[in-house]
Amino acid sequence: MKIRNIPIFLLFLFLTTTIFAQNKENAANMPIQMAIPPSAKLSMLSSDLRFSIFEGEGNKRKLASSVIDSVWINYSSIIENNNPNSICASLSSEDLPAEIAIKLTVKPDVGAGNGQMGIPSEPIYLSMFPQPIITNIGSCYTGQGNNMGHLLIFNWVLKSNYDPEILPEEQLSNLHIKVVYTFITGE
Repeated sequence: MKIRNIPIFLLFLFLTTTIFAQNKENAANMPIQMAIPPSAKLSMLSSDLRFSIFEGEGNKRKLASSVIDSVWINYSSIIENNNPNSICASLSSEDLPAEIAIKLTVKPDVGAGNGQMGIPSEPIYLSMFPQPIITNIGSCYTGQGNNMGHLLIFNWVLKSNYDPEILPEEQLSNLHIKVVYTFITGE
């Protein structure tokens, strides 16, 4: 009885080993890699973009500093090789009189999105040359709409050399200023 059990045991052991070996030989490991191409999207939201640059009425009307604090910048970003993105701002033309400056302050992200949000720069004075306003943007999204992303605050500032005789009200009433925002990928 012991002799008969040994060949059956050996046969069972051989079949099990053979089947197991064939499963290993017929199996293949294929790593799957997903690559999402780097991308960046930027949007701006605001209810009003007009400076109230005059105060007073009639002959007592004068040019005054003013603030716009209702502009929101939203963005989404996918980076590659840990190269962060940035956003720059500049004026599109030299229409801004030399006696006036526009100071731009960017507030920190409000935290409604997810990922590595950008870091706001120190306040800047807008010029024809692009200047970074948000840096170190990783893969993230801020959410979309008002009260999402970063609040932008624009201050219309009169320089110390302002002279109302040189810069008449009519010239300022028809002044159109454009700000250009540029998403720079992979700093």
